[in-house]
Amino acid sequence: MKLILLFAMLLLGWQGSAHQTKVATIEPNTKYNHPTLEELAMTEYTPDTSATAVVLYSKCSVNYIFSDRQFHLVYDYEFKVKVLKPNGVSHANISIPYYLNIKDNRLRETVKQIDASAYNLEKGEIVRTKLKNDLIFKERLNDEYMLTKFSIPAVKQGTVFEYKFQLHSDFFFTIAPWKAQRNIPVLLAQYEITIPEYFKYNLEVQGSYSLTPKKETTRQLFMLEPPYPPGTIECKGDYLLFTGKQLPALHADNYIWCVDDYLSGVNLEIKGLEIPGEPYHSFTQTWNDIDRMLLENESFGGLLSMRNPYHKEMKSLHLDKLPSQLEQISAIFLFLKEKLSWNGQYSLYGNEVKKVIKNQTGSNADFNFILMSMLRDAQIPCYPVVMSRRDAGKLPISHPSILKLNTFIVGIADTDSTFVFLDGSIDYGFINVLSPILMVDQARIIHDMGASYWVNLSRLGKHQIDSKVDGYICPEGKIKGTRLTQYTGLDTYSFRKRYHNAKDSTAFISELETTEGINIKQFQAKNGRSFSPDVTEFFEFEKQLTVSDNHIYVNPLVFLHVGKCPFTQAERKLPIEIPYNNQLFQTTLLRIPEGYVIEEIPKPMKLIAKDGQSICQYNISQEQDAIKIEYVFSSSKSFYLPDEYQDVKAFWEKLTNKNNEMVVLRKL
Repeated sequence: MKLILLFAMLLLGWQGSAHQTKVATIEPNTKYNHPTLEELAMTEYTPDTSATAVVLYSKCSVNYIFSDRQFHLVYDYEFKVKVLKPNGVSHANISIPYYLNIKDNRLRETVKQIDASAYNLEKGEIVRTKLKNDLIFKERLNDEYMLTKFSIPAVKQGTVFEYKFQLHSDFFFTIAPWKAQRNIPVLLAQYEITIPEYFKYNLEVQGSYSLTPKKETTRQLFMLEPPYPPGTIECKGDYLLFTGKQLPALHADNYIWCVDDYLSGVNLEIKGLEIPGEPYHSFTQTWNDIDRMLLENESFGGLLSMRNPYHKEMKSLHLDKLPSQLEQISAIFLFLKEKLSWNGQYSLYGNEVKKVIKNQTGSNADFNFILMSMLRDAQIPCYPVVMSRRDAGKLPISHPSILKLNTFIVGIADTDSTFVFLDGSIDYGFINVLSPILMVDQARIIHDMGASYWVNLSRLGKHQIDSKVDGYICPEGKIKGTRLTQYTGLDTYSFRKRYHNAKDSTAFISELETTEGINIKQFQAKNGRSFSPDVTEFFEFEKQLTVSDNHIYVNPLVFLHVGKCPFTQAERKLPIEIPYNNQLFQTTLLRIPEGYVIEEIPKPMKLIAKDGQSICQYNISQEQDAIKIEYVFSSSKSFYLPDEYQDVKAFWEKLTNKNNEMVVLRKL
């Protein structure tokens, strides 16, 4: 059973790459090879006139077959798409991923029976252009996946094109998820599957646009092949049909981690296998079962008991002389960072340790398994904390799922009741400063003996910017001054990431000058490249102001919190997911030049969001020959429903407007 589970975890599940759209004004013909004149004559999709193309019809039929002494899954995919605008032609470029491991082909997938055609209306007649087999190509995506690719010929504005194919999969225990909704409208989408009674499954229907379900009990026949005696096996089966109509396009948007979380669709997961005469094989029933499966897996639990590969070298750290456990953890982490680099990949399972050490690079999982062996060697308790990354989708609500887990971080027992967290992907952070992609609200600390439990990492750490600006306004219309800023938490992470990604310090300073509209005379960054909880930045600057007649116009903030409102759409279909919540404290003191007086000055303001979760305080005052601003912003909410969008937008519009208010100085 462990072998079955291992390969089940390898399958990621195909998601069709054809982009799709919908039409509410016509009834699509669901018969393949039979486009209608009405479909071809269509020029616009009335409910969404911006649509570049529309999926007239899509269908996925899933069936079990029995051959080569085991079950297999056969997926029949069928698509019909109408191109409405010239840039909708790209939807006819098709890529189909399938599993074919370069090292182990015991379980594999194959793509068969590809058929595709384009239909155009020419002089009142339908002209068909068929895809030729020599225009179908295969290429390797990585060690595990291949791509079958083709571009349907003669596709242009006004074309109706359709294509179909079969995907045969040995992964009978893993049913690929199905998405009815796409990034273009869908007029009609259907999904049908017949599941033999031997397979027990969990069903999750997701999305805000409902799918019409239908369920029937049916009979299934499976033909037996040698070495079995000739004959058939008859059993009952569940026939499931889901239909979606007139589904709007759902695009990836700003402030959203994984749009697939919100697409209408169906997720099925096999939880057990019950064959007559055989004991019941449970795949997943509870999260405790999943804990056990992970701990029994050689590429996960097996690596938790590895010996520290750097045992001898680690003695040079003299951990016993360090005053605190946090300093010991930091020393071990930095030592390992010098030995191994992160290859940019997140994983749940580890590779061969010797190979990772030889190559001096690996996934975050490779790094984390070795890190835990070193921590345990130093008598520091630590545990894997499994999760689904924010960009890979949320864990199912309705049932446990080992297939949705895709990485883990390291939880380190700081005291008897508290943990701190680290991950091999951290190049710019610190203890408890993870990449935002890992700050999930559902992560599971895996303990032995059924003692695992859930933790919320979405509020991990303190994230803050504290900035002090001191300057004076020159009569010729410039600000000359200094800025001293301390970054903490994920604001440290963001600073270091920009600092590291710049070609050099000159390039970093140049980018900062462009962003802020300033000239920098002197620049210093303390802890810019170190493993520490904060970064301190200091620079001298000049900023050109607007001068007109006898007036100088100056934004008293100098460095704006928000120059443009991040929410400009009239409406929003998706929730808002803020990467992390932070606080900003900014104090600005500007001395005005002799011979000038303040003619206009913004009013103080305290802005509170409707839900009370975001607050901005803008206090401005005149102190003799100077203007002083104390600006404070804080937010404690990271998720907003679509029906809260107008309130969020209104708050940020007011905040943006306040950030752009000016002081007007007049020459006497």
